[in-house]
Amino acid sequence: MLLKIHQALYTANYIQDPNDLKSRAICQQNYVIGLDLNTTQAYVHAKVSLLSGRSPELKQAISQCVLAVLRQHVPAQQGLTIQLCVEIIEMPKDCYSKAFI
Repeated sequence: MLLKIHQALYTANYIQDPNDLKSRAICQQNYVIGLDLNTTQAYVHAKVSLLSGRSPELKQAISQCVLAVLRQHVPAQQGLTIQLCVEIIEMPKDCYSKAFI
């Protein structure tokens, strides 16, 4: 699914250099949704960190692109409600650093 997200963002021209895309998946064993230990709910939460400078419309389009991939690749499960969420995080471009070694 992570590769599919990369491909979708690159194909939609939201990213110029595919090597700028980095992803990881973390499975949370302990979580609570709502006010009790309801085991009929789960979630997939994608955080997309972007350097500052993109318009709100472009950030929304990126969010919808990632959500579309989640919808395609997270299968429905009998007796389980799964929330799919995409969070856009803006990183200040003026204080972001990167190096290759």
